[in-house]
Amino acid sequence: MAPVLKITALLFLPLWVYAVDFEDIKKLPVQQYELTDIITKLYQKNELPLLDRWKDLAPASFKQVDFVKAYVLAGDRAIQRKQFDEAIVYYIRAYQHIGRHPQKIYAAYQAAFYLYAQQKRAEALFYINRAVEELIYLKNKSVLKDDIFILKRRIVWRYFSRMDALPDNAVSAIAFDGDDVWIGLWSGGVARFTRSSSELEIFNPRNSALPSFYIRDILVQKDRVWAATQSGLAYYDKKSSQWIKIPQFADTRFKRFIFENGSFYAATLYRGVFRSADGIAWTNIISSKSISDLLKIDDKLFVASPDQGIFVYQNNKLTPFLSNVTAHTFLPGESNNEFWIGTYGQGLLRLDKDSGKIIRQYGYKELNSDYIESLAFVDGNLWIGTLGAGATVFDGKNWHRLSLKDGLPDLNVTTITRERSHLWFGTLAGGIGIYLFQEEAPIQGAFYD
Repeated sequence: MAPVLKITALLFLPLWVYAVDFEDIKKLPVQQYELTDIITKLYQKNELPLLDRWKDLAPASFKQVDFVKAYVLAGDRAIQRKQFDEAIVYYIRAYQHIGRHPQKIYAAYQAAFYLYAQQKRAEALFYINRAVEELIYLKNKSVLKDDIFILKRRIVWRYFSRMDALPDNAVSAIAFDGDDVWIGLWSGGVARFTRSSSELEIFNPRNSALPSFYIRDILVQKDRVWAATQSGLAYYDKKSSQWIKIPQFADTRFKRFIFENGSFYAATLYRGVFRSADGIAWTNIISSKSISDLLKIDDKLFVASPDQGIFVYQNNKLTPFLSNVTAHTFLPGESNNEFWIGTYGQGLLRLDKDSGKIIRQYGYKELNSDYIESLAFVDGNLWIGTLGAGATVFDGKNWHRLSLKDGLPDLNVTTITRERSHLWFGTLAGGIGIYLFQEEAPIQGAFYD
């Protein structure tokens, strides 16, 4: 009798015990407990895409099963076996399944978590954003809510500060030169970070000809790196690896340094604006004014003065453009007939470059601050760095704020600079926050509290 019982029992064993075969699947409905094992067997044979074909060819056989649940269970089992690549495949397939499902938020989170563990930050960011979208659909009601936002901060942010040997957490300027990142510090000199070797080199008046510890702007131009300081101007010659002072500017307090249309322009406090073709011989084109920023559009040089408003320099003449504005920083507009001005105390202004008319004004309501430190356009989105309220991005319709809870290292954002898929935020007290972003509109509606 024993052999008969054994043969009878075999008739009821699940399909996966045998070789996974479509002809068997067509004959009997697949059970939920069987589906996870079928998924695993097909993955191990590198034939997982077959399952999608079978589902299309024999839908009745899969009518009673939940694919998302089966893939999630397969992923969890793979994690227990420490097969992390396999688990990622299952979690991604669970998320990609068509239609809403309560476990898709978990699948997207798990995919992001293990992709991030493998240092695949861009892929991890994609799936953690999908988890955020699922969270929005669930109206922020999920036990994973805190974990999702904590993981997203870890994925999108990296930091560079005094904890990484930077001499000062107050950053004034950031410039990129291939493998090198040049960092101007408010009171710590100039730092050069070489990414391939992770080497950090610090320049200051004690070890170089740099005229000051107090750096206000950095500009990379060909084989020279310029440092505009509170006590003069100097450049780093990459051929000789030496800093060289410009004697004309001993004790001159610089604010901004730009290169446009073949000429250098230097904005200073109390000495106006200087221009040079080669960086060595300089002409004072605007005198006796304190200048905070410069903007060159065509043949016009726009000049921002914190106490006298905006002027335009054209054909060797300086003309008032907009008075009663505490102008601090400029940004060219996306169209050539406008530009933006960040102020100290009057928010953000959008100006017509010909008439000086204020097209729009934005303030505390949109930015949580009326004090604007930095501006940048990134893929059509306007990024605004403020004093006291972090950074805000404006896509033309919606405002989205980045604060400490979102991963920003400090609420005083002095500079915003893009390099490829990263935004570098220099701050007054938190060093640098490096933000990985995807080229898509910020996700609206998700919040963390």
